[in-house]
Amino acid sequence: MLKRIMLICIMIMASIVFARKDVMPMDITQFQWKNRLLFLFAPDSRHPFFESIRAEIIAQKGELEDRDLVVFEILECEPSRMGDMLLDKDEVEAIRKRFAAAPDGFTLILVGKDGGIKLKRNDETRLRDIFALIDSMPMRQGEMRQKKQPD
Repeated sequence: MLKRIMLICIMIMASIVFARKDVMPMDITQFQWKNRLLFLFAPDSRHPFFESIRAEIIAQKGELEDRDLVVFEILECEPSRMGDMLLDKDEVEAIRKRFAAAPDGFTLILVGKDGGIKLKRNDETRLRDIFALIDSMPMRQGEMRQKKQPD
């Protein structure tokens, strides 16, 4: 009896996981005026530029949150993510197409809260340089002033 219940549970879970999703590709304009977006495009997670910045991101999660920064990891040969959420193939393809990112190289793109591209690089980029760029933006300076004011 227990085996039968477990088999039914596994079948239900498999049908949920492998069911075709009829979803529209992600509309990144949903983040406009709320979040800054950092897109990391790479063939896989072993690309040296990807590994380097990802290690910095993991070590500085609080700094990302302070700057309302959402990180997208768009990988060609591995699952892609937005933060901790997996992205489906249609979403990944739409994002890659929108930013004309080649699947065989590294590209980093920073999108501001206004939806505009603030930085696009194909080489190793340090997170502290991205933070410095964000912190120099008028909108971010206003955010920092607001945080200093007592409630």
